[in-house]
Amino acid sequence: MSTIRIIQPVRLDGFNSLTDVEAVQTVLNKSQRLISLTQALIMDGRLNPRPESSKTIAAIKLFQSKVLNMVRPDGEIDPNGRTHRKMNEKLTGEAEIPGIKANPQIVEYFKASKFWGSDDSGGQNAWCGSFVAWVMQQNKMEPVKNAFRAKEWASFGKPLDKPVFGAIGIKSRKGGGHVAFVVGQSADGNYLYMLGGNQSNSVNVAKYKKELWDDFVVPANFDPSSASLPIYTQKASVAGSEA
Repeated sequence: MSTIRIIQPVRLDGFNSLTDVEAVQTVLNKSQRLISLTQALIMDGRLNPRPESSKTIAAIKLFQSKVLNMVRPDGEIDPNGRTHRKMNEKLTGEAEIPGIKANPQIVEYFKASKFWGSDDSGGQNAWCGSFVAWVMQQNKMEPVKNAFRAKEWASFGKPLDKPVFGAIGIKSRKGGGHVAFVVGQSADGNYLYMLGGNQSNSVNVAKYKKELWDDFVVPANFDPSSASLPIYTQKASVAGSEA
C-alpha cells in the first residue's frame, strides 16, 4: 500500500496540484480491491470538474464509504484530515520475513534507495532509509544520494527548527541512525509519533521521546508557515532497537 503526502486539499473546488492529485490516485489504485474499484484510475494528476464525471472523486467517496464508514462521503481529502490519515494508516503492516527470504515490498524499498541487499533482516540490512526513499519516489521526489543510510536524509530539502506533520525526522542510535516521518505529538508535547520502516522490523507508527530527534527536513518548496503538529490519538507501537 502506498503512502500519501499532500500539501493542499484535494477536492472539486480546490487548487488541486498535479502532484497532490496523482499521489491520491496512486493510493486509490493501490486500494483497488479494498474499495471494490472496478477500473484503475488514469494517473494524470487531474480531476474532472464535473462531479458526475470525476472518477477520482468517485473513488475517494468509495474509500470513505468502505473504509471510514462515512454515511455521506464528501469526496474531499484535507492534509492530515480524517481521510488522509486513514489512507496513511493503511500503509502500515509490512514486516520482515525471518531467514534468507525477504518481503518483496521491502525489496522494493531497497530498489528505491539503490541498496544492493536482498535480505530484509539483520543489522546490515536496516531499511528505514530505503522506506523513506520509496515514499518520496511515490510522491515524485528524488531521494538523497545513499538514501539507504538514515543520516544522509539530513541533507534533503531544507531544515526546520521544529517538527511539523509530514516532516522527515533523523536521529542517532547505537551503531547508526534512524529516519521516519512525523505524524503527530503527544498531548504534553514530550513525545513524537513517527511513521517509519524497520521500526521493530516493520512499518508502523511508533512513539519516541521528542528530544531523541536531531534534525527535521522538508522538501525545498514546502512552506512550513501553514503547517502544524497535531496531537496523535491513534494506535502506536513503542519504539524498539531503533530508539
